[in-house]
This record gives sequence, C-alpha cells and structure tokens, in this order.
Amino acid sequence: EMNRKFYNRRLKPGVERGGRTRSAISLTKATDVLKEAENAWWGLSEVRKKAARSQMYGFEDQWGDLVIDPASGKKVTESAYIRSQGKVPLKNNVIRPILKNIDGQFRNNQTKPVCVVRDKRESKIGEMMSIAIEYCHQINETTEMDAASLTNLMLSGLCAQRVEYGMNPAKQNLDVWVYPTNTYRLFFNTDIEDPRTWDLRIIGEMYDMTLSDIVAAFARDKTTCDDIYRIYGDHNGATWADSFGLQGDQNKNMDFYMPSRPDLCRVILVWKKESREALFCRDLLSGEWWYSNLSDKKSIDVLNKQRMEEALANGMDPEDVLLVEYTYSIEQYWYYRYMTPFGDVLQEGRSPYWHKEHNYILNIYPFVNGKVFNFVDDFIDQQKYINRTLTMIDFIRSSTAKGLLIVDEDAFQGMSREQIVDEYVRYNGVLFVRLKQGQNIQNIVHQYNGSAAVAGDYELLNLQLKLINDISGVNSAMQGQTPSSNTPSSLYAQQVQNSSMNVKGLLDSFRNFQKKRDNKVMKTIQQFYTSARYIDLAGSDYSKESKWYDPEKVQDSEIDVYITEGSNTPVYQMVMNEFLMELYKNQAINVKQLLENSSLPFAERILESIKRDEAEMLQAQEEGRMAQLQGIPSEVIGQIQA
Repeated sequence: EMNRKFYNRRLKPGVERGGRTRSAISLTKATDVLKEAENAWWGLSEVRKKAARSQMYGFEDQWGDLVIDPASGKKVTESAYIRSQGKVPLKNNVIRPILKNIDGQFRNNQTKPVCVVRDKRESKIGEMMSIAIEYCHQINETTEMDAASLTNLMLSGLCAQRVEYGMNPAKQNLDVWVYPTNTYRLFFNTDIEDPRTWDLRIIGEMYDMTLSDIVAAFARDKTTCDDIYRIYGDHNGATWADSFGLQGDQNKNMDFYMPSRPDLCRVILVWKKESREALFCRDLLSGEWWYSNLSDKKSIDVLNKQRMEEALANGMDPEDVLLVEYTYSIEQYWYYRYMTPFGDVLQEGRSPYWHKEHNYILNIYPFVNGKVFNFVDDFIDQQKYINRTLTMIDFIRSSTAKGLLIVDEDAFQGMSREQIVDEYVRYNGVLFVRLKQGQNIQNIVHQYNGSAAVAGDYELLNLQLKLINDISGVNSAMQGQTPSSNTPSSLYAQQVQNSSMNVKGLLDSFRNFQKKRDNKVMKTIQQFYTSARYIDLAGSDYSKESKWYDPEKVQDSEIDVYITEGSNTPVYQMVMNEFLMELYKNQAINVKQLLENSSLPFAERILESIKRDEAEMLQAQEEGRMAQLQGIPSEVIGQIQA
C-alpha cells in the first residue's frame, strides 16, 4: 500500500518553493515538521488510553484496571487483587452483545452512493460515476472495512480512512484504493473544535514497514537507495519471532519514533497546511479564480493590456472591459512528507489531488466543544457493577453452608462416627435412634442449607442489566428478543422503531463519514481515470451505456454524491419483487422484463433458459425456411430474399 504513492510526474509535479522546483525524492531534513507531528501524536494520548480501556471492556479482560494493593502498596490488576482475596473474578460481558447488535444493524442496512450531475440533461454521467464508485467499493471490500471503522468509532470516538491512487502490492493492480487507519498510529492537531474537522492543520500516520518495502517505495536511483540503507542499516536482514501474534500488543506500547518490532522500520507520513506569498487572481471574464506566483504580476498586466487594447479597438468603454484582478495574498495549501524517525524526507510534494486537500477522511463522534467521547465509555461503570455483583454472589454462595449435617452423637449408642456417616449417605440406610423424653428427630439429625445470596442481590443485578441497555440504547426490542405474551404487535413495532432512535446519531455520523469518503473517491476517479473503460457490475441496476466510463465526459462535470439505501437489503428486494409481480399480473410487463429486474435467486437461471429456448426456436425456424428454399432456382431465391 506504500508502493510509489505519487509516481506520475505529469499528474503530480514537484512543488515550487522559493522559485525552484524540488525533486520528489530528496533526503533533506525537516525536523521541525517531525517535532510538530510528534506533539500532535502525544496530544492524543488520553484518547488512546480511553480507547484501550473501552476495547478491554468490550473484547478483553474486564478486570484489567489497576488498583492499589493495600498489603503491598503496589499497583495490581483488579483480577489479581480479587484472586489474592481468595475469590474468583467472574464477568458477564454485556458490552460485546451491544457492539455486535449495532454492527449487525449496520450490515443489515447497507447503503450505496448515488451521483447526481448538477446539469440534469447529463443524467447518464451521474449514473456512470455511480458505477465507478460502486466498482471501487467492490475492489476495496468497503463493507468489511466500514464495519471495522464503525467499531473503532464506538471504542475510541474517532475513525479515519485514506484514499489514494496507485499500485496496490496486495492486489497487484493500479487503481483507486481506500485504506483503514489504526487509531493508535493516527495523529492530528488536537485544538480542533469543528465537528466537520475543517480546522485541521496537520494530520498523518505512522507506518511500520520492512526495509525492502521502503526501498521499493521510495528509492528512485542508486544514490537514494544507498541513503535509505544508510539510514535504516541496522534493520537490514533482521528477523523476529513472537508467540503472541495477533494480540494487538504493538498498540499497547506504541512509540512515535520506534517501530513496534525490531525487524521493521518506522516511516511517518505528515500532511501539513503550509502557506506562501502569492497573488489572488480573479478573471472577471470567465469567473475563475486562482493563486499565482508574485513573479507572474507582469504577465497578468500584459494580458490585461491586450484585453484593453482589443476592447478599445471594438469601441468599448474602458470601464466595461473585464480584466484579471489580483491582490497580494497568503495562499494556504496542503503539503505531504514521508519521513524517517531522524527527520530525513523520503518523499515530499504539494497535494497532487484535484481536491487540493490531504487524502484522509476523519470522523469524530460525539464531539462537543472540542472534547471527544466514546460510545463504550458511557456504560463501563454499569459493566463493572454487574461483574462485582456476580463475584459477590458467587463468594456468598461459596461461603454459605450447603448440606451441613448436625448429629447428636449420644443418640446413636453403639455406633461410631464413621458408621453414622456411612449409614446416613447410604441408599436405603437405616439408623436406630434412642430418643430421650422431650426430644424429636429434628433435635437429633438436622441438615442446614445457607441462603444463596443476600436479599436484593438479584434485583440489583437485574437493575444494572436494565440500566446498561437503557444507556446504550440497545434494548430488548432492538435486539429482537421475544416480547411478553400480552404485548400488542403494534406496541412492539413502535418499541423497535423507537429503539433505533437511540443509536441514530451514531449511525448518521458514520453515514456522513462514508459520504465524505465517497466524495474523495469520486474526485480521485475523475482525476486519474484518464482512459475509457468498461465497468461491469453484477446486477441490473444500471444500463449498458452507463457502464462505459468516458473520462472526457466525467472530468469536467460538477457532481454531487448522495448516500441512499442499497438495493441489496431484504426490505428493498421484497418491495421491488412485490411491485414487479403486481405489474406482471396487470400485464404491464412480460415475463422477461419481470425476470430481468427481479432480485429472486432463480431469476437469472430462468431468464437464461428462456433466451436459450428462443435462440433454439429461431434457429429451427431459419433451418425450416432454408429447407423450404432447397430445390428452388437461385434466381427465384434472390427475388424472394429481395
């Protein structure tokens, strides 16, 4: 994914800085930018700490919080402290089903992007772009990636992805790719307050790569190749063995400069908003605006002079001539750098994209007055109380009497203690008791069973279970649990609808994140799909004409992206099939039109059978016609065919 990010010199030229063009690969130093990126990463330490705790409660050890052991004065985990007290740290993970339910709700209501051209006469262009974006969704497997990003959003309160055009080593293909971003490796300026993240000044990510991957990605000649080996020489040929793979340990002790493993090398991507002196130009004739170098002032004056002369020659008044206006200004632009931990710049340049921004999409929710919260953190206290109550009930149960037998030894004359016990537990056993005056058998032999729990413990446990569902918004109706027998169907349907309102903000925020991602995907496609191609998607939602992607039509079009419910959801397919059946019953469509537009699983097979039968029938008719023409003189056949 890091292989030659911005390799196309025609589409991605070097940036002009100080009147000269800097090469895309130049091992210069930018330690000030690296330090700013480090400060941004450290500024998110508390966010990462809360995310790790939420992940621990959602998927891992729910007794992992550190407490002070009074006996030793040292910090130990809650589970270790409970075990030191002779108890078993039980847990009942009720957070995980909540996360799984929201994940299921998201997967069950898939959406797809719909592109709309502002010029309604060019509707086919919007359909063409919709096909191209849907194709990118398929090759990037965005359903799984978005589900993982939604989980990150619930655990940490933020999620990010990045959109690039280039060679994907895993897929061995040159296309538009979307990559997920690890929250623990992401950094950006932490003084933002805009929930749309429009006030970003710096954003980036840390990568851990093998030395061979770095050389393949950034070496452009022998000199830069030798420089890279010189910088990362200690990692050449390094190997690493670990028996705790896929446990996420690399995230627990993440460092900005050091890679997560000794055999890997750290590369840091930094996008920073920079500025320069420039002329802000507005062409009153075309309505366009742009920034130009200060040195371009003379050429603009020459252009204005030519327009003025042509206008005066045609009898126009000087005040009516539309010129290019310009003023001194400070231009802000996004600049990227791939850097080593020592500040060496492996690759740099101005944003190569037509959207002129960085290639990240960042979503923060909920984000209130500059502070981020996360979904899981809201009900960790209820989860802890549930676990504590379960542990307490288990301790009480293990400490109470269970079948304790009390025997008056003097009442069993002639029998030893062992004989009494053996006879008591033996099947059909018989004990001979000599009762004294005023005694009964309950005074001689009595078995005790202690109370299983303190009164009210189970009520307290049920209260916490109810509270955690109320706080999370994922109640029994949303989970699909069977209602009580006296619950009306209309009431249950209303409960299901109302329950989804509790997580609507979370899901709507993520839909907006998907829309921003698809918008950058669309602009990247417009820029880099420079040749016509046929994009064949499964299904019959689009016409054959729209599947031919024509860059000449698309690149100059103003297109808006909307997110709508996908046609592959069960509800949509059921409504569509019922509507088609009604049209067929009313003879508004024939059986071929029904099958071509239906989503029934056997529709394609039946349609192919009908087409095959029609082809065979047409062939038989042609053969019969040719047989009838046999024996007829060629002159007559020619007249018949004419």
